[in-house]
Amino acid sequence: MQGQEAAVSAENLAVMRRTAIDCQIRPFGVVDQRLLGSFLEAPREKFVPAGFEPIAYADIEFGHPLAGGKGVRPMLMPLVLARMLQEAEIRASDRVLDVAGAAGYTAAILAGLAASVVALESDEALSRTAAANFESMGLANAKAVCGPLAEGYAAGGPFDVIVVNGAAQQGLDKLVAQLAPGGRMVVLKPQAAGAAAVFLLRKDGAVVSERALFEGAGKLIPEFAAAPAFVF
Repeated sequence: MQGQEAAVSAENLAVMRRTAIDCQIRPFGVVDQRLLGSFLEAPREKFVPAGFEPIAYADIEFGHPLAGGKGVRPMLMPLVLARMLQEAEIRASDRVLDVAGAAGYTAAILAGLAASVVALESDEALSRTAAANFESMGLANAKAVCGPLAEGYAAGGPFDVIVVNGAAQQGLDKLVAQLAPGGRMVVLKPQAAGAAAVFLLRKDGAVVSERALFEGAGKLIPEFAAAPAFVF
């Protein structure tokens, strides 16, 4: 009986995944079929914080608690993440750096699109969870690396695409330096009145251009928060 209940639960989650794609992601302007297919293959319920599996496909942003009370690691809403990845124009030959990817959900999607993915996470427990998730899913082209987010992963670069899973106020310079010629970075940046917008950074030679793409909710990544200003 217990096995039957588990099978029903898995079936329901698969239906919820398809519904999220059809009712959340597609209406937000995501039309790339490769990307939609990769979302369909990635079981989001494996990557959300414990206890949130039944609402894994709700249109909300989750947060994984970080060790030592250092805040939470954002897990972007599916529709925001999907649109970001579409704007990054990921090719099958691309090398991708996934920054602040928590338990590996974004990297699992990227693994279905790119040649290789490095999932950089500063929280050791989350990085171990990501590695275990990649192994259980058979994602041979996804690698979990634990290290400081703002340092990037120069040993694996340069990267054609860098995805930052949340909002950043500062600290992106070393990541930008690890972009390959023609490389793209997608990242949220806080705006006025608590809003956020997704930006695309593109590297052409020594020139890095930046433009806003669309409004999208995303929590601030603690490692990319600006230092508090002193008021006298």
